[in-house]
Amino acid sequence: MNSYESLISQAKIIVRAAGQLILELEQRDFAIAVKSKDNYVTEIDLAVERYVVGCLRDLTPDFELFTEEGDSATADFSRPTWILDPVDGTTNLMRGYRHSAVSLALSIDEKPVIGLIYNPYADELYIAVTGCGATLNGSPIHVSSRSNLADGLIGFGTTPYDRQLAHQTFEQVERIFLKSLEVRRSGSAALDIAYVACGRLDGFFEQTLQPWDYAAGSIILSEAGGRLTNWQNCPPNLRHGDSLLASNTLLHDILRRELLKEVIHNIRL
Repeated sequence: MNSYESLISQAKIIVRAAGQLILELEQRDFAIAVKSKDNYVTEIDLAVERYVVGCLRDLTPDFELFTEEGDSATADFSRPTWILDPVDGTTNLMRGYRHSAVSLALSIDEKPVIGLIYNPYADELYIAVTGCGATLNGSPIHVSSRSNLADGLIGFGTTPYDRQLAHQTFEQVERIFLKSLEVRRSGSAALDIAYVACGRLDGFFEQTLQPWDYAAGSIILSEAGGRLTNWQNCPPNLRHGDSLLASNTLLHDILRRELLKEVIHNIRL
């Protein structure tokens, strides 16, 4: 698995152990705090982040860390950087809706080169290393071959921390729902991207996500033959939040046109 073999071996152990920590801690009463309106953090998020960060500091003391619950404003992306979401799907975790994941990526020169997404509830570990393909529990995965949106199962996110975007989001969802097989909203963007990578979904979109939501998924999807961009058709930003469109490649331009119809209409007005 090229020069990253040792790192990926250790990272697999770390994310699996982090997932087990989620399963253990959710059996107890746990505290929930409000970070901002409609944005929560639990003591499980914090405990998992402390565990993973501690392991990564021991493993790669010279690497930077960019995490959801940490002080990431000072991250130095000129150095190799671990990008971590300790629990992607915190609201699901809070409600016992067993669909959350540990998401970890290694970025070099602001490009993800390693990605791991672990769903402890299903015991599913998605891994990709640049140039080596993507796997699910060790077996190669690839995106779907569907090229007709009418056959597509499309995931979406609602950007719940910015409710002012709700009207536009649900107009887009309605347009895509009416032209696709069906739509899905799972509450974990990392897993949605992983599902595109393994062919369970054919596409996924959300107006605003943060780098820890999509960094690992971007390399996993790319190595599985898919495509991930922002809505401007550029690689999503790893320093701050961005729009996101993930697809099996074949449906990418079709989905992007549907997402941008309202924007283009407003510009013309």
